[in-house]
Amino acid sequence: MRARLRELLRERARERRLRAAGARAAADGFAARVHAELAEEFPDEDLGGDLAGLTEFLDRHEPGPDPEADEELLERVREARERMARGR
Repeated sequence: MRARLRELLRERARERRLRAAGARAAADGFAARVHAELAEEFPDEDLGGDLAGLTEFLDRHEPGPDPEADEELLERVREARERMARGR
């Protein structure tokens, strides 16, 4: 009886680990898609490779000669960073 209970508990723990790994993979895939969309929209910008890269980009960004384009870029980067953080 105890052996069966241990086996069931191990199986449930394994299932939880697999679900968690699947959720992490889905979130990573989503973040990669959001980043790819942003990189496609602004190919000349060095946006880093992930959420931390976008935060770093915002921290070190210097205003350009076109304030409207600059503000649009910053807004799109902020939106992408928020979407990546939310995971949707």
